[in-house]
Amino acid sequence: MRISIAIEKFDPGVGGAERYCWDLAHSLGVNGHEVEVICMKGLESDLSSIHINFIHPIRFPQGLRHLSFAILHYFKVKRLSTDIDFCVGNTFYMDIYQPHGGLHRVWFERDILRYPPGFRKIIGLLRRFSLKDMVQRGLEWWIFKITKPEVIAISEMVGNDIMNRFKYPSDKVHLIPNGIDTKRFSPENKRYRKEIRDRYGLNEDDFIFLFVANNLKLKGFNILLDAIKNLYNFPFKVLVIGPDSLWLKAKVKRTGLSDKVIFGGRADDIECIYPCCDCLIHPTYYDACSLVVLEALASGIPVITTETNGASMYIRPGNGFVVPSADPLALELAMEQAYAKGPEVREVLTFKNHDEVFADVARVIEGCGR
Repeated sequence: MRISIAIEKFDPGVGGAERYCWDLAHSLGVNGHEVEVICMKGLESDLSSIHINFIHPIRFPQGLRHLSFAILHYFKVKRLSTDIDFCVGNTFYMDIYQPHGGLHRVWFERDILRYPPGFRKIIGLLRRFSLKDMVQRGLEWWIFKITKPEVIAISEMVGNDIMNRFKYPSDKVHLIPNGIDTKRFSPENKRYRKEIRDRYGLNEDDFIFLFVANNLKLKGFNILLDAIKNLYNFPFKVLVIGPDSLWLKAKVKRTGLSDKVIFGGRADDIECIYPCCDCLIHPTYYDACSLVVLEALASGIPVITTETNGASMYIRPGNGFVVPSADPLALELAMEQAYAKGPEVREVLTFKNHDEVFADVARVIEGCGR
């Protein structure tokens, strides 16, 4: 079959959706399909069955970029006459839709909680009337009300949101969670414990909460700080892995938590860091299905995350806690419990690897092509 994949940036180094589309294209290509990638930017592939089709949307503002990309994608797909059209967002014409970031309208409601209560209404109104929000809300409505494609949901939460918010038929929603590199993320990496702890100035017997994020604020770092304040007398530390933020470092210093919070910067060997810590904290406001949670669980450490994270479907008694988002008190209590008795991971969860996930996606694609 000839299959089109739409993504604004076809580059595995950009982000989760971009990596997903790159890997999916190569999985389909090596299994005998012709893949037409439609993008505004992209890396050429060494695989001869993958063809890059560039379109040139208006770049600024972002809302106009998304809208012009969607329109240009429609005309490009029509000219290509492909058998199946797949996309992850910012288009309105497809046979299969994988909303990699979840539902926009649900993200909108939950992300606003990261602002002080007195500012939420005005910020919500300003966002609601922005061109970007109107375009994304409009495209999402068109997809589920007019186009009505087959949907691949990466978590039960995303699938339920789609069915509940749009009264979408359940037989058109396929639950296919993301995979991880099951050889890379393993409890066996605990053998690097001394090396990792020495790197960050941690003692062997320190209880270490781990926080991993590219955007610390979006993943609930401020909520974490509020929770730590009331646990100051507990002898634990929080290791933060992600880009340096002078503003957040200054805030930690102002709140007197410098001896509790250690900024480790970015790390290329995150698979070695997970099992050398005692518990992952991911108090995100909204995540369709956070990979860091899957990676931590596969590495054999417990997790504290929020009920607005699709990956919370993997949290069971004994391997972590699920708390409400934007609730520092609930997070504080979960951290206290984790420190006091520590959820003992009796059985390390196993996850599908990337090849198995893309084989499942290919079955949905091939089913649509019959």
